[in-house]
Amino acid sequence: MNRPPTPGLYFAPVGIAHLTDSNTDLIRAAAQGRTQLRVTTAAQLNGHPHLGTVTTIMAVFALTAHMADELGLPATIIFDSLENAPAEHVTIDGRHYTRNVQDLIDGGVLDGVERSSGFRRLLAWASARSTIGWQERPYATYQELAPVRACLHTIATRQNEFAPVLAPADGRIRIRPRCPQCRLMDKDAHHLTIRAGAGMVLLDSACPHHGPYQEVIPVAGRGGWYDANTPVRSVQKVALLAAERELYDACSVSIDGPDWGGAWFAHVIAPALAVLGVPVADWPVSVFTPMVLDRTGGKLSKSLYVRYGREYADLPPAFLDLDLLLDTYGEDALEALWQEAVRWAAEPRRLHRSYTVDHLAALIPGARMGEVA
Repeated sequence: MNRPPTPGLYFAPVGIAHLTDSNTDLIRAAAQGRTQLRVTTAAQLNGHPHLGTVTTIMAVFALTAHMADELGLPATIIFDSLENAPAEHVTIDGRHYTRNVQDLIDGGVLDGVERSSGFRRLLAWASARSTIGWQERPYATYQELAPVRACLHTIATRQNEFAPVLAPADGRIRIRPRCPQCRLMDKDAHHLTIRAGAGMVLLDSACPHHGPYQEVIPVAGRGGWYDANTPVRSVQKVALLAAERELYDACSVSIDGPDWGGAWFAHVIAPALAVLGVPVADWPVSVFTPMVLDRTGGKLSKSLYVRYGREYADLPPAFLDLDLLLDTYGEDALEALWQEAVRWAAEPRRLHRSYTVDHLAALIPGARMGEVA
């Protein structure tokens, strides 16, 4: 039997919940005098959304709707669909190479509609339920935006300052081109050389099949393509959000899963903003949704489930695939998760914590979990 959402659930007092009466307080100062609320979130197109992704996107829309209502501002959500996610892994002479999702779509190996349909279905549902509009922005478009490329040029110009932040383990900043003939990309950037030219960034690498090549990335205008790994892309994103304050007269906010809060924000984002010289008053606001935990206390991981199966977690397959979730439990499942996300959005003590997959399963009418190991 499904239990109600509140009994038996406890909310430990955490610092930020003491500081805020409403989650809107997190962005209130940044929204002062602005004419709109512009929220950005992102996901890799690496398959159908699983339960953690579903609840994160629900929370993004619920939070945006709550904040827009309290501030009296129109709001838009920008969904960065990351088709540059790795989709094929190749090892040659001990070196790790990849091709990304879009490469395999272009080559006819993957179905582009199948890769994105689950996300678009979920975004459309949450948009209709929240009455908040959304726009999709592919990575190919994102990497050409003027503030993003200006940040790229700054990183290329000041590599010694950025390397300890963006690549503390080995010092290799990963701004990677791909072979123009076969699209293999040197994942670990062993052959990569990054140079800042006048109004351009020059990326030199080598393909194991076709030899050396160069990609020229103009800072102004279009043309050229590069793959920025997660820390580089994260820093470019906050630089973009900072610029959007003036570009759109907007309160620019990123709302993402909690992976990108805590240590990530402290050790990557904040130091990078300081190196970029962005004034503290212009730092974009970052808000983080609750983490969905497996039974070991770790983040619920679809990749671990695919790799280890029931040894990792005895979960209904529907929890790993939005289409199966809807086929099995219907839209009542989305409505139940939406109502939970609305509670998170309304109360700081509910937002700033983690939830187990069992808790979410108990909210879905008809859902059953396996026995705890």
